[in-house]
Amino acid sequence: MKKTENEKTGTVSESTLLGGRVTLLQPRQGFRAGIDTVLLAAAVPAKPGDKVLDVGCGVGSAGLCVALRNKNIHLTGLDIQRKIVDLALQNATLNGVAERCRFFCGNLLTESAVEDNAFNIVMMNPPYQEAGTHVPSPRRNKAVSHGEEASGASLRDWAKYAHRKLKQGGTLVMIHRADRLDDIIITLEERRWFGSLVIHPLWPRKGVPAKRVIILAKKERYKPIRLSSGLILHKKDGKYTPETKKILRDGKPLSVAS
Repeated sequence: MKKTENEKTGTVSESTLLGGRVTLLQPRQGFRAGIDTVLLAAAVPAKPGDKVLDVGCGVGSAGLCVALRNKNIHLTGLDIQRKIVDLALQNATLNGVAERCRFFCGNLLTESAVEDNAFNIVMMNPPYQEAGTHVPSPRRNKAVSHGEEASGASLRDWAKYAHRKLKQGGTLVMIHRADRLDDIIITLEERRWFGSLVIHPLWPRKGVPAKRVIILAKKERYKPIRLSSGLILHKKDGKYTPETKKILRDGKPLSVAS
């Protein structure tokens, strides 16, 4: 494969997800796709013909995992960083799905290019760190990915944006820190933007508190919150459990009923 200019200069490297099914060009330094990316994608309940919006899409990693697993969906991505969006466009071409993908550069607080009330699913991995609670990374792409202050958008802003873009009854899929679950629930339900929440804990090992949760919520559809059994990621020896291996390497969906 012919190398891009970024690869030649060493600022970008090539990696893979889903056991080599997804090829990614990513910055060598700063935020890089990992297990959270794949687990988020695995939880997306896409159906043929669905329109999926990946907010904060980065280089397209999570959205492309969804697009490769579902051959008839249409993927839109939004990210605040132009260089990262350029990589997402390249990655869509590398993976042979460019005709079903489009990526926009913009701030979710101000952008107007992405249609409102148009998507069946919005997926997101918002910055985990609340503004004022941590020291931002000096690297721009990592600071934007990890902390709210770099983009100026709070968790509430992310939820409001998702609500505006989803069709009535559409599904929000989010991965976030388990210790911010109270903030997440309050934010999603405070203005009755979302309901019918399903919380899927991700346990590092059996008997260890969850560090991450996946949340599914419906736009203006209301049922009691449901806590699922979750997924145990590692065995006692630190290796992935068989269930986790199937998701990370074989592309198996993560069953999170909503």
